[in-house]
Amino acid sequence: MYKQPQDITLNFIKDIQTREKRVVDFLGYEIIINKNVFPVDSPFSFSSEMTAKRIPNNAGAVLDVGTGTGVQAIISAKRGARKVLAIDIDNNSLQNVKENVTFHKLNKIIEVRKSDLFENIKKEEKFDLIISQLPFADVDYKSEVGHFLFDAGFKLHERLLKDAKNHLTKNGKIFIPSGDVANEKKLLELIKKYNYQIINIFEEKFQNLNWKLYVLEELK
Repeated sequence: MYKQPQDITLNFIKDIQTREKRVVDFLGYEIIINKNVFPVDSPFSFSSEMTAKRIPNNAGAVLDVGTGTGVQAIISAKRGARKVLAIDIDNNSLQNVKENVTFHKLNKIIEVRKSDLFENIKKEEKFDLIISQLPFADVDYKSEVGHFLFDAGFKLHERLLKDAKNHLTKNGKIFIPSGDVANEKKLLELIKKYNYQIINIFEEKFQNLNWKLYVLEELK
């Protein structure tokens, strides 16, 4: 665990708290971003772009964990997902994703639900793709928007990987961002501990940092 956030993360905090509501173009999709919501248009949120680019067509049933503005949910639906559940614990984010769902007229495909990870997910709800948008800076740092950025001890990631297999379809997959900003060693330990296999790792370099997207399946 790092004692202090990296400079890129501290700049990101300022970005979240200072910019006002706007509509941006994100990979060709118009996305509403409210103040105090994770801003996918920021140069500090490259993991959002890496993830969104890899969402497949016709993904089936999709769970967007830590949905924020709802961008991953919107793109999943636009690319033909049959059903999308977008969850978050942050009330500002939940309001923001509802605005985007209405804006894109996707209310029949995307459901927005307040849930602390799988707390409000029914036992019988299964997904072909679970997209993690959890914070991945392993830092114990207090901030009003810290829940967007920090996962001290990777406790959220542990809860996610412990319970996700109960909500995956037979060949379901999990997308988890990582890289230099994250605690990759801890993530790999958790992947092994909870019996997943890595079926792909996408890697890109941005702002002199390495960014990764892990694609996981339950080890059969």
